[in-house]
Parts: sequence; structure tokens; C-alpha cells
Amino acid sequence: MNFEETLKNRGLFRFTGPPEHWLTAVKFMTWGLEEKHRTKWEKLQPGDVFFIHSTGPQTSFFNNAKSGVIGLGVVGPDFSVKKNLLWLYETKNSVNRWPLLIPLSEIYLFSELPVVGSWDNPNPKNTVETKILIDALLKNYIPLSKIKGFPQMGSFSSVSKDVVEQIFFDKRPLYLHSGYEEAEKEKITLESEGKKAERPLYEVKTAAEALRYADTLQVFDSVKARVIREPTSQYLRNNEILELANSVHASILQQLIDLFRKRGYETRSGPRSLDLFAHNGRRAFLCEVKSTENQNFRVQARKGIAQLFEYEYFDVRKFAKDKDLTFTEKYKLIVPSQKPKDTRYVEFINSLTIGVATTGIEKLNPVGQDFGFSKI
Repeated sequence: MNFEETLKNRGLFRFTGPPEHWLTAVKFMTWGLEEKHRTKWEKLQPGDVFFIHSTGPQTSFFNNAKSGVIGLGVVGPDFSVKKNLLWLYETKNSVNRWPLLIPLSEIYLFSELPVVGSWDNPNPKNTVETKILIDALLKNYIPLSKIKGFPQMGSFSSVSKDVVEQIFFDKRPLYLHSGYEEAEKEKITLESEGKKAERPLYEVKTAAEALRYADTLQVFDSVKARVIREPTSQYLRNNEILELANSVHASILQQLIDLFRKRGYETRSGPRSLDLFAHNGRRAFLCEVKSTENQNFRVQARKGIAQLFEYEYFDVRKFAKDKDLTFTEKYKLIVPSQKPKDTRYVEFINSLTIGVATTGIEKLNPVGQDFGFSKI
């Protein structure tokens, strides 16, 4: 898939901080912003791309710090607010300076670090170890003098497409981090601000717009070709993200979008890899597309069942409440790429009040019970 074509749909940002803080970011797969950036933080979305600017010794506790770009990454789902101390500056000064957490689904560094589980988060007691890690982190950095137009003021800003192209097409190898140690992650104490942290559903008119929320860059061949080390632990998400880029999946999703929009429905997508939510103010359809063959229908459908219930509980309920909508009819729908022959499993899905249907020419073809398809 062409990376350049997706730039217009994704947010492009620069996150700035000292190298010891970026070690913490890799350790916990999260970045933090000050409270003064709350408005901007609330607008960040899964799938946004960020470029990692590590600052020099003027803002670092370590004299071997250098100012430059050390990698890039992708914003993930599940934004949150912390109430404990995490970064070295916070520990040294006993202040929760960066409470607004940005989840990071993938970090691509230009330099190789030791396996994350083999070293500790930077703290006042391991400065010698941290200094060695910083040398490794900065080994293949790009000095800012080599990047024309790179913004240098502040800790967080958008970046131009020209800057993106200079960094992205630099051809340096990429060391991928897309996991974390669960025991470490649990050390972040979160405040109960789930409602403020959750991202809304956004209107989409094309399948390409829905792909904008895929929190990975591995759907792009130009990225995969440069990754020379796979992560040691896998970020907790399934293959639905990669499936979004599948041509069959995208074709079915586009058929659904066109079908609903022609009949006056509003079509939305958003975080958590939600495929499609369509409504006309009173009738609502939550759809999960699955690229299937007969032998893997049960496996794919099982994933779809769990996703539909999760999306309904977290995303659709919030959307309806925010928009003050009361749906008199609500339907959940799994849309496989092939008509399943496993009628017994279709019956099981129907027993959960979930429909199964394939796409036809401007219509849906029910498989099993008709859960509102004829009412679209």
C-alpha cells in the first residue's frame, strides 16, 4: 500500500523530549503531554504518525544527549491519564508533569536497543546504565541540521509533508518495538477519566478513510522492507488492523458504505479498528467485515462476535449519548467475503442476535436469519 497516499488522512506530529524519556516511552509504549496541551491531546487519534525528536544536553540529565530525530511511530488506542510518576524528571522532582498519556502502538527506532525486558526504566539509581542506553539509542540519529524545516520550538507540534518525506525516506534501517512487559505497564496508575480519554466515531465516506485509524505502519511495503528486527513481545491487537488493508476487505467495506449512504444513512468509523457504524437517526447497523474462506469462517466469525459487542458497549453507546440519539432498532452484522457453508455456526451467531450477510449489487444477502437487512 502507498504510504504517501495516506498522509492526507493521518495526523503527522513531532514529539520532543530528552533521550532518557524516550527510553521510558519504549519501555512502556506511551508518551506524555502536559495539562496545557489537553485540547490538542483530545484531538489525537489512533493511526496518527509521530516523529521522535530527542533533545540535547541542555534539556537532559545526561551530557551524551544529542539533538536529532531517532525514529518514528504510530499512536495507538486507549488514551488515559496517569496520576503517578513515570519519567526521570518527574521522579527527580516529585511532580506529575506529563499526565496526559498517548498510547504508542509501534515505535520504529533508527538504532538498536537491548531487549526491553533486560533493562530498567531510567531512574536516579541507574544513571550509569541509562547513559549507556542513550549512546545506543542515538547511534544512528539524524541531526536536525540535516532536516530542512523541522520544527524545534515546544514539545509537540504538527509537521509538514516535506519534513515527513525527508525523514521517512531516509532509508535507515528500522528497529521495531510494538510490545511491552505487562508487569511494567501495570506500574502506571491511571485516573478514572475514561470518558474524556475515549475518541469518538468519525464520519467516513470511503474505505481509505477508515484505514486512517489503523495503528500500524506495517501495511506499507516501504516500511516492512526496512524493519530488520521483529518485536520480542507483541502489542496486544489482532490481525484486524492488517486486514483493513486487504483489497477484498476494503472492497466489501466500500460496498457497505455506498449501500448505506445511498439510503440516507450516516456512515462512521473510528478507533479500535471498528469497520462501520451506520445509522439514520432511529435505525442503526454495526458491521464487522471478515475476509474468510470456508475453513476459517469460525475463527474469523468468533473474532467478529467479540468485536461487535465491544464496539457496541464502548463506542456506539458513547456516540448515541454524545449525539442525544435513541435508536429504536439496532442490529449487529458480520459480513464475510464468502457465503459460509457452516450453517450450524451461523445458527449460533444468530442466537446471539447477530446477523450474517454477504454484499450483493446494492443490497445485502442474508445468510440465516434476516436481522433488519431488508429494512435498510
